[in-house]
Amino acid sequence: MNRCSPRYLLPICALAGCLSLALPAAAQVATVVAPQVGARNFPANVQYGELEINQIPNAQLNGKPLRTAPGFRLFSAENRLIFAHTVQGQRLRVAYVIETSTQWLLTAWILKPEEIAQIPRH
Repeated sequence: MNRCSPRYLLPICALAGCLSLALPAAAQVATVVAPQVGARNFPANVQYGELEINQIPNAQLNGKPLRTAPGFRLFSAENRLIFAHTVQGQRLRVAYVIETSTQWLLTAWILKPEEIAQIPRH
């Protein structure tokens, strides 16, 4: 039976050790672009409107009844994840994303006054 002789074992272990150290270091080399202070990037399919959370999962968007998705996420004006029941009954200007297959509300961002002023008009 042929086995790896000890003279090959040391170079193989050394090579494996070098590769295991080099791969994580290569993965860390990434260019990070700092976002503008206070700026939020919304997805390309974002829409804008007025949201009122009723009793979860029921809500109204632009005066029309709508359901929130089971994984619904609501972000405050400071871009923090908040519980939807904390703004229940309030009318909020939001950017939102609708889930395409169910037409349920998937994500909403409460807008700041300066973001409301920059909403594209159709």
